[in-house]
Amino acid sequence: MTQTPTSSRYPLYGVVILLVMVLAVAFLWPENDAPSPVVVSAPTTVVPEPIAEPVMAPQTEEVMIEEEFTVATPISEANVEDLGVEEVFIEPEIVAEPAILDVSDQAIKQALITTLRSPVLSTLVVNESIIANMVATVVNTADGKLPENVSMLTAPKNKFSVFTQGDNQFITPESFTRYNVYAQTFAAIETDSLLRLLNDYNDEITTQFAQITLPNSDFNLTLINAINELLDTPTVSLPIAVESDSVMYRFVNPQLEALSPAQKQLVRMGPDNMRLVKRKLRELRDALSQ
Repeated sequence: MTQTPTSSRYPLYGVVILLVMVLAVAFLWPENDAPSPVVVSAPTTVVPEPIAEPVMAPQTEEVMIEEEFTVATPISEANVEDLGVEEVFIEPEIVAEPAILDVSDQAIKQALITTLRSPVLSTLVVNESIIANMVATVVNTADGKLPENVSMLTAPKNKFSVFTQGDNQFITPESFTRYNVYAQTFAAIETDSLLRLLNDYNDEITTQFAQITLPNSDFNLTLINAINELLDTPTVSLPIAVESDSVMYRFVNPQLEALSPAQKQLVRMGPDNMRLVKRKLRELRDALSQ
């Protein structure tokens, strides 16, 4: 057998040691890092370097610390005096919803009776289209007109009558007294209460007024004009002579016959009733003007 020289074994030992070192490093390297490629050079004598032990993160020992907790008293159960705060009760503010005004004829008629404190109005005021008829009456009176079937008041039950003296005819006192209840009721109405009613139903009045008048017209101004129209009616002395043309009666006095229809109606109420009505109309006009 041929004996191998001892010097030829040293390169082989170096390769084996190198492989061991590579495997050791591969097993000890962290798993999340990719291993660096190993370059094997020509066989040389390599002095192994000391293998560094992996550095591990220091482990901390968990220590349980017991804390003392104080149970808080609910604020609702706390004594206000202990808190040093003066107890103050705040009254909750109640916001009332605006009431919807009833503009039905029944409600309006009841408001007239209640506000004006005049039960007799239940028989004097019409039952239908009260505000519409009132507005139409004001507009027509301001124009001096007096159309039929447009009134917020019912007609007197007694009929117009005359008496004859010689060749002349005169209006009977009974024709005047049939208007007593209208004049006396109107004169007894408190002006402030009447104005309050006009204000309460202002929206409905304005709506009805706009339907029969020109744009930009003002109801209060029209009402004042209607009052002035009636106040311009002259005072008449009794007896009042009339004549008939087989259809209707006319005033014999040409000045009275030349009056507007609204003013003629006031004359037919008689001097006493005219005086009561005019007094209240002046008071109402003054209040509206202010």
